[in-house]
Amino acid sequence: MNSCHSNIYTKAGQNLFMIFMDHPANNLRDAYNSVLLEPLPSGDPRWVDCTSARGDTDVVGLLAQRIEGSDRSAIQLISGHRGCGKSTELLRLADRLEREHFLVVYFAADEDIDMGDLVYTDLLLSIIKRLERELSSKGIAIDERLSRGIMMWFAEVIYGWNDETKMEAELKTEFELGLKSPVPLPMIARLLARITGQIRTGHESRKDIRLKLEPQIYPLIERINEFIHAALPEIKKKGYRDLVFIIDNLDRIVLRVLDEKTKRTTHDALYLEHAEQLKALDAHIVYTVPISMFYSLKATQLAGAFPNYRILPMIKVEEMDGSPCRDGIDLLISVAKRRINVDLIFEKGVVGYLAEKSGGMLRDFVRLLGYTIELVQAKGGKLPISQDLARRAFNSLINEYGRSVPDEYFGLLVDVARTKKVKNDASHQAMLQNLIVLEYMNGSRWCDVHPAVRELSEFKDAWGKVKRV
Repeated sequence: MNSCHSNIYTKAGQNLFMIFMDHPANNLRDAYNSVLLEPLPSGDPRWVDCTSARGDTDVVGLLAQRIEGSDRSAIQLISGHRGCGKSTELLRLADRLEREHFLVVYFAADEDIDMGDLVYTDLLLSIIKRLERELSSKGIAIDERLSRGIMMWFAEVIYGWNDETKMEAELKTEFELGLKSPVPLPMIARLLARITGQIRTGHESRKDIRLKLEPQIYPLIERINEFIHAALPEIKKKGYRDLVFIIDNLDRIVLRVLDEKTKRTTHDALYLEHAEQLKALDAHIVYTVPISMFYSLKATQLAGAFPNYRILPMIKVEEMDGSPCRDGIDLLISVAKRRINVDLIFEKGVVGYLAEKSGGMLRDFVRLLGYTIELVQAKGGKLPISQDLARRAFNSLINEYGRSVPDEYFGLLVDVARTKKVKNDASHQAMLQNLIVLEYMNGSRWCDVHPAVRELSEFKDAWGKVKRV
């Protein structure tokens, strides 16, 4: 999804969204389609402002203000659990900046890069590819000689091509045979698409490209900045104030230990070892980052490298003492009401029950709504959906989480449930990364075990042992 996101959603589905707002789903078929998992574009009537249950911090506003008020490139991080609503908030950020006349290049990193095997040069290549694509879509052209020079630098360094005619013939043949595009692409776009495509899908070619780029990292950054510098005057001629990159889904990078002795991880390799390279581009950039990094032994190092960061907490549906948080539960009920005629489809109290059992994770709440609809459809579609079916839907979520929790974690999870704190070690990082433990905000941040994990027999056994001591 590029920064045409708002236009795509507006043209394809905004009328449908307005129907949900004005006439929430009154039958099971429409209800099911209204709870499909997807980020909401800015202005979507299904969006509910949950700031009050996230610690009263307007994350989007703070990110935008730094960009709008900065004379220099602002490099910022945003973090939060997968499924907490970050993508929706980033789409709102993109829309706000576009309305303030910034050219926004928004993209999801996992569309270009293998999250199981990512290095920083992959990300830099994706950035220049996405910028070139966005400029082309807006009819913005940079100096042809400069563009050709940058293109030939990539061609020679990566493929050893120094003959432009032969390179063009090779790329033309490839695109005719398989790398199709709905519109004719400029030659530099074809080259960048070839490079990023091979990095994403070809194991051997990926290694070869990385080996060639690693000793050329500073020239690579120079080429990207040359491209940015050439684009900026043309961007401003079109009425834009500046250029902003919003790079979503980087927090999905797989957490893997690369060195058992030092406990160096894939997250460390990208955000710490190559922080300077990520900050070296001359543009405003918002990177997503895994929340587990803020609970690692290197959290201070991360904050030192990227002092401008924001964390989007979960929606609080429970207080630290275990009592229900009415504000958060009511907000999630509002999320459901924007989609579904709750009073018609569900028995009284069912949606509130699902809100509590989601742990305040928007994605799990929407999934639970969908599970209940599937269950009632399987039983003939009799309405309203009962509390019993809601419990069965929650049991499905319990079973899903049960498959992801190693036995050695349950003692640690009991400590989290008791203290509401997470230690800075690899096990707790993994629990945050895998959504077993969730972060909330109540003046200060605190953590708790996902409600589905608390229902596992192994957790209850571990909890019982502690209570008996």
